[in-house]
Amino acid sequence: MRRPRLRGMQLALALFTAQAGVGAALATVWQAARGGSSGAAALFGALIAVVPGLYFARRLLRYGTDASPKRVARSLYLGELGKLALTAAMFLVAALAFGEHFLPVLTTYVACLGCYWLAMIVNR
Repeated sequence: MRRPRLRGMQLALALFTAQAGVGAALATVWQAARGGSSGAAALFGALIAVVPGLYFARRLLRYGTDASPKRVARSLYLGELGKLALTAAMFLVAALAFGEHFLPVLTTYVACLGCYWLAMIVNR
């Protein structure tokens, strides 16, 4: 029996749920290893992965399948630009707020980005 493939916003929400789960797990590990500030920093690293991704998905998937290619391309470019700007701004906030606990931010962010690979493997 074949599994149904997720599409559109369903796939995006499944991906962001997986990222939030990975982020929560790593925040627990960092908190147990180094204390509460490291756990909070790790949670913020997960937010840096999830929030810009949600923005991009919302921007890209707001038009239906009947949208013109020009409108979809514009939405793609503006969504990616907004995602990059939001990611940079959130990293700046992370550097200012969690300067001495930046390793948990980075490791959790990278682990959450790994969920994109998992989504491609599972949903092929």
